Amino acid sequence: MLPEKEYQMWPDSELLALLRLDDRKAFEMLYNKYSPKIYHVAYNLFRDKAICEDLVQELFIDLWTKRNNLNISSLEWYLKVAIKNRVLMYIRTKKATLDLSAIAMLTEKYTADSKLLQNDISTILENNVERLPEKCRQIFTLSRKEYLSNKEIASRLNISIKTVENQMTIALRYLRAGLTDYLPMVIAALLLHLF
Repeated sequence: MLPEKEYQMWPDSELLALLRLDDRKAFEMLYNKYSPKIYHVAYNLFRDKAICEDLVQELFIDLWTKRNNLNISSLEWYLKVAIKNRVLMYIRTKKATLDLSAIAMLTEKYTADSKLLQNDISTILENNVERLPEKCRQIFTLSRKEYLSNKEIASRLNISIKTVENQMTIALRYLRAGLTDYLPMVIAALLLHLF
């Protein structure tokens, strides 16, 4: 094992070669270099610290486990694909709840076709809002389009704040479900731009 300063100056290819030889210091250097980037990508989508930490840990545990058989020409590309696959797996298995506002913001900020993607998402959301039961749709519209608080909505509609909260929960759950088939494509596009 070499002094830490020497490891820091080595390119990824040299660190990978050392990793294949069970060099823990090389692994630590790669982890310290790439784990914040991977965490950032996952956190932008999930806004859940525990899920993001798990994704990063699982990815690097997998890297260490497969170290002797690694055939990686670009570690950054390998990690980008690996985190994309893990994120998509979480979405498919519904182990995580995505932050829809974060996805909309990231879509607008990072994709070349963001206007088209935004329009598609907006159309899907609008169609799903139209399918909500009348009272639920009315409450959702007052909250998201007129920016009224739950208290203001309750007062305007002469209902309890708890009813407003329950109807908003129903609306958001329904709208997330309506985007489930579309989200893997959006996530895949975003991940390629975020890393």
